[in-house]
Amino acid sequence: MNAEPIAKLTDSQRAYLRLVFAHQSSKQIAQTFHISAHTVDKRLKEAMRILGVNSRIEAARILASAEGDPSHRELGPQSPDLAETPAFRPSFPTGGNGNDMGTASSGVTLREDLAGYGASYLEDRGLPLPFPTHVRPSNTLSILQRAGWMIGLIIGLAIATGILLSGLTALSTLLLALKG
Repeated sequence: MNAEPIAKLTDSQRAYLRLVFAHQSSKQIAQTFHISAHTVDKRLKEAMRILGVNSRIEAARILASAEGDPSHRELGPQSPDLAETPAFRPSFPTGGNGNDMGTASSGVTLREDLAGYGASYLEDRGLPLPFPTHVRPSNTLSILQRAGWMIGLIIGLAIATGILLSGLTALSTLLLALKG
C-alpha cells in the first residue's frame, strides 16, 4: 500500500481506525472520545475515501499493516465482547474540547492502554464490577460472576426490605402507643 494516502489521514481518523481494528463499534469509539457515533461514522467514511476502500474493516487493516502491527488477524463481524490484542495499542487524542478534528496540533499520544491509569479501588482489589468503568468499558463478567452479583443484590434487597418493614412495624407500634 502506498504510504501517501495513509499520511493524509488525520490523527483522529487513525485513532478511530485503530479502535475499529480492536473490534470496537462506532458507539464505543464515540464514548471513548465523548463525541457522537454519527461523527465517528462521518470521520471513518472520510478515512475510507482517502484510503480508497469500501469498508471500515479494510481501512483498519490497511492502517494496521502500515503501522507494522504483526498480528494481521482476520477481521470479520465485530463483537464488543472480544478482547483487545496486547500487541496492538490504540492511541487516543488528548486535550481539546472533546470535539477533536484530528489536526496535527491535537496532541495525540500513544498510551500504553486504558487499564494503565484511573483504576477504581474495587477493581484494583480484584472484584469485577457489573457495570462499565473507565478501566473496563464493557461488561466481561463470566456466568458465575453474574450469578454471584445477582445473588448478592437479592440478599441486599431482602435485608433492606426487612429493615424497612421492621421500621414501619416499630413506627406503627409507637403510633398505637401514643394514641392509647
